[in-house]
Amino acid sequence: MPVIAITSGKGGVGKTTISVNTAIALSSIGKTLIIDGDIALPNVHVLIGLEEFDQTLLDALRNPGMVEDAIKRVEYVVGRAKVSIDVLPASTSLDSLEKADISRFGDIVEILEPDYDFLIIDVAAGLSKYALMPMLSAEKTYVVTNPDKISVSDASRVVNVATEAGVYVSGIVVNRYRGDKKALDEMQEKVHAEIAGIIRESSIVRKSWESGIPFVVSHPSSAISRDVTRLAMNIAGIRTEIKKYGKLKYLLGLA
Repeated sequence: MPVIAITSGKGGVGKTTISVNTAIALSSIGKTLIIDGDIALPNVHVLIGLEEFDQTLLDALRNPGMVEDAIKRVEYVVGRAKVSIDVLPASTSLDSLEKADISRFGDIVEILEPDYDFLIIDVAAGLSKYALMPMLSAEKTYVVTNPDKISVSDASRVVNVATEAGVYVSGIVVNRYRGDKKALDEMQEKVHAEIAGIIRESSIVRKSWESGIPFVVSHPSSAISRDVTRLAMNIAGIRTEIKKYGKLKYLLGLA
């Protein structure tokens, strides 16, 4: 079963948005779990609409044997189909964070891995131990970036340092794309990794955060949901061509 880490060089590029929506897209292919591995700034539960949970990843980092008790199942209706996804949330408690032992993250993955077809880890941005430990527990890592110079520079550093640390970086995900093919070409020169997905800029994203309903659920036929579906298929090993479309197709939502 693939264990997939999704990270970024900096915060605010849409990493959690990509992690959650991709995990739900994968749940239509196989049994999927998403772990909120961003233990300092957890947000998966917000986007997924999970309001109540007593036990979390941070409790499991103190006692890995109780990890299954912390998993919550969330069910959705997408179109006419029912899909479900399991969630291992992280606590927002400072006390729990101080007591958490991130070095036990690999133990948690080892316990859970046999039970799922896909395990997605929403990893902390940057290169701290809180990011590297979850990445080292994954088989593949994808780095989310926006097509601007600062985000690309940070993504490039994450790719380089992670690779040196023994992390397998499978590709980058370009988020908030607006049809600038030149920016994509410049990115490929800067970041030495394959583009695994291109996710367009869309006003739907903000609405999904406000409602607590991921956009692949609330707007399954939208252009941005199609983008995420292509990314999910690539992650699942179903090769899908990622085309560098221009501004006209972006504006018309035709890509």
